[in-house]
Amino acid sequence: MGPARAIVLAFLAITHALSVCDARAQALIAPRARPGLELAQAALPAGQPALADVLARARSLSAEGRAREAYQLLSDAEDLYIGEIDFDYALGRAALAAGRPDRATLAFSRVLALDPAHGGALIDTGRAYLALGNYAQARAAFEALLALGPPPPVRAQLEAYLDQTLRTQSGEPGGIALRAYVAASLGKSTNVNQSPSQAQVFVPAFGATFDLSQQNVRIADRYWALAGGLDLSLPLSRTYSLIGGFDLVERENFRESSFDLSGVGARLGIAAGGETRSLRVQALAGRSFVAHDANRDLTGLSVEYVQALGRDTQLLAQAQAGSFRYPPASLQVFDADFAYGGIGAAHQLDRNSTVFVGISTGEEKDKGGNPSGDKRQVGLRATLEWGVLPRTKLIGSAAPFRAEYDKVDPAFLVERRDYRNEYEVILQYALDDRTLVRLGLTYTDQRSSIPIYAFQRSDYWIMLRREFR
Repeated sequence: MGPARAIVLAFLAITHALSVCDARAQALIAPRARPGLELAQAALPAGQPALADVLARARSLSAEGRAREAYQLLSDAEDLYIGEIDFDYALGRAALAAGRPDRATLAFSRVLALDPAHGGALIDTGRAYLALGNYAQARAAFEALLALGPPPPVRAQLEAYLDQTLRTQSGEPGGIALRAYVAASLGKSTNVNQSPSQAQVFVPAFGATFDLSQQNVRIADRYWALAGGLDLSLPLSRTYSLIGGFDLVERENFRESSFDLSGVGARLGIAAGGETRSLRVQALAGRSFVAHDANRDLTGLSVEYVQALGRDTQLLAQAQAGSFRYPPASLQVFDADFAYGGIGAAHQLDRNSTVFVGISTGEEKDKGGNPSGDKRQVGLRATLEWGVLPRTKLIGSAAPFRAEYDKVDPAFLVERRDYRNEYEVILQYALDDRTLVRLGLTYTDQRSSIPIYAFQRSDYWIMLRREFR
């Protein structure tokens, strides 16, 4: 155990003890009935109520927008259930909603003393520090959670909270906050060239069957990959921040170097928002490479909006527009302008589990003479992240996708239709709050009305990822 972790655990243990003493003292010196509050429905019955009943009544009051009454109900039961994780977490959430972040931090500290990996308490502790104006501790809490690789919607919400800590720390522009990551992977793919398995294809326009070159038939190989990136945020005011970053990736096969992949991307823009919502607008630029030769350039604009819909749910909306351009003359037929949009929601099921469901759609306008014409697409994605153990998570996702083109292909005499299903399962273990090990399996099955675009692929991989801040 490192010294930093030992200090944190010691602090939590001390805070837990002080919290218990504080609650006992409050029971002796503070009257339980508070004048001016309408607590007829929230008052505790005679005798000791069941914990499940207390929590259910508190949830009902919170759902009706009666946060102060929910907090009072739970506060009145604190002597009975202090030290119960579910109770202390509910008390902390109610205190935060009722404008008592000081009491919320005490309740959350008791939760974390017993369950240091409690995802909800970790996030809400950061929110409570933010409400108290303790921006350094809030920022540390959000950065530690980001280092654990949360799902995209949760990551977006955490980044919004982090931006807020930077914007409000002094009310004036401050220094640049930097976060970076590096990742190394080893894997095996059953189809590194994303090609069909059959070596022959019938072409209706010629009424004949042709042999595909070996390069256009499925090839399996092992590979290694390196990736890295940097994110920056510079607060400009209480509302706005300058944001940006870049990413690099390199993936090389052990034998099939003709299908090595790499890419570089950069982004720069503005973030705005508050405690429950955020908006990010960024310009994008990137280039991808195949076998170390430039393959495709991307330029565009991205807009991302995150809105908290309640204590456990976030809404995420995204839109992108721009262009693809292919430097090689042989590929310029695929030049296109694109516009995509999507919306989804993430919901925290329990302390360490989250589910995300989203839908996206868009189009690509042909600018290079693609024989298949313009492309329209729609896709779904569902992701479940399940906290199996304090340091271990199981992540599963499914993503069906459909694309349609508006021209009859002159060689195959049909309009192109692609149907793709992608499934992924990841087992993630946190070595510490900045280092992750991931073991994954990704399976892709694409069917197409034009057989040369159909393929199946399985990838098996292991990754080590390290965050810096």
